[in-house]
Amino acid sequence: MFMKRRGVSEIISTIIIILIVSVSGSLLFAYSSGFFQEQQDTVLRESELSVSHAEERFRVSTVLWNGIDDDLNIAVYSYGKADLAIDDIYIDGVRVQTYTSGRNEVIRTTKIERIIFTSPVTITMGESYTINIVSSNGVSEIDNWEAE
Repeated sequence: MFMKRRGVSEIISTIIIILIVSVSGSLLFAYSSGFFQEQQDTVLRESELSVSHAEERFRVSTVLWNGIDDDLNIAVYSYGKADLAIDDIYIDGVRVQTYTSGRNEVIRTTKIERIIFTSPVTITMGESYTINIVSSNGVSEIDNWEAE
């Protein structure tokens, strides 16, 4: 006895293959376009940040200490192309927690702004300290200061 074998016709198998290729191509396109858009956005953000870093320039003009307590008065001079704001200060790597004035205030180009704060480390006459000042855009300026 012979059994009839039925298979998938050539036309239907061709349609199934085309459908599989189309669906997988569409999925690959959707994934890759999202991935490349994310990469493009990342590059754009980094380039904008680089421009702002290049335009922000500042330095510590003076550091004043009254010799009694741990209150410091720092004058920051802005000489870049962009205005800036001081976001954080670190003394010997320890972040300042208590600010009296000057934090996050805009410092215009070619202007000096005073930042008054309480040092997180004890200030001792004759000792040297590393002061790291960080702007709101992440630009950092490090100054070595000796308590006098």
